[in-house]
Amino acid sequence: MTRTLLRPCLDCGHSVRGKPRCRDCQANHDRAKSAHRPDLRRAAETKRRREAVADHRLTVGDWCPGWERQGAHPSADLTADHVTEVAAGGREDGPLVVRCRSCNAARSANVRRIAERALGSPMGPPAATPRPPNLATHTVVDQPPSVVA
Repeated sequence: MTRTLLRPCLDCGHSVRGKPRCRDCQANHDRAKSAHRPDLRRAAETKRRREAVADHRLTVGDWCPGWERQGAHPSADLTADHVTEVAAGGREDGPLVVRCRSCNAARSANVRRIAERALGSPMGPPAATPRPPNLATHTVVDQPPSVVA
């Protein structure tokens, strides 16, 4: 007997195998994301970030310099991010720093917390629409065994 794991699409609820969204909803999600931050989709910016990561790997290897609470550590999942975030007043063509994905995310979350404290109130939800709660994550569908002749 073969078992196939199905889960509901995050947007429309149709059954999907192995991905969070069906093909149509993923295309809509990608379009909305690129419309929100068109600077991330520019070929020149993508190339600049890729080159920053490649230069970092040539000089240091697969090491993340860390961020505040976490020191340097090995990581192959390196990304380039602005030294001063564009949302915090940095220039889009400003200098980049290379860190692992989790350190970049932690730093971005901290920048948001600092901005909320400075404003004296929460900044509200992130620009992207939050996901609805996903209570049933997987559905097991039994398929009949194949007949061998």
